[in-house]
Amino acid sequence: MFIQGDVLATISLLIGTCVSVWALTITYGLLFPERSEIAKDAVSAQPWQCVGRGVAIVLTAGLLGVVLVNIPNPLVKLLGWVAILGILCVAGLGLSGIARSAGEHLTRMAPDMSNYAAFSRGAALMIVGCVVPVVGWLAFGPLLFLAAVGAGSRATFGRMVRSTGLSHMEVA
Repeated sequence: MFIQGDVLATISLLIGTCVSVWALTITYGLLFPERSEIAKDAVSAQPWQCVGRGVAIVLTAGLLGVVLVNIPNPLVKLLGWVAILGILCVAGLGLSGIARSAGEHLTRMAPDMSNYAAFSRGAALMIVGCVVPVVGWLAFGPLLFLAAVGAGSRATFGRMVRSTGLSHMEVA
């Protein structure tokens, strides 16, 4: 039997998590605009390749991180947390790129919207879509996370090449 306080605590946790992830996405997009743009281009050009890359990274580094976290040695446990948090940081950068892409689609539908408003609304739509019961939890959320990890890894670990004052990405 649920007590009213339990229900309120669960709803508050859900709202707090959504607001925090939204703020993190906006912050990544504002602090790293070039990298966020690279992630947007990666997920726009090859979305399924980003999902595949995300699956590979989560299965290797994520599994390694979970195994290391469960070892009782504190230094090894720390390395496991570094691996897990590294994946989450890369996913945040990738999510900012996906939110930029969603913002561009929103700008096409409402041309009078500013770039920041479109980016902010795109991030909110991505995050709220993940909390939709069943479909968001089991399909949209995991696919979005894997695509974000793939796009973020491409933006993070690719080489930035400066030529003629413009920057672009070369991925081997």
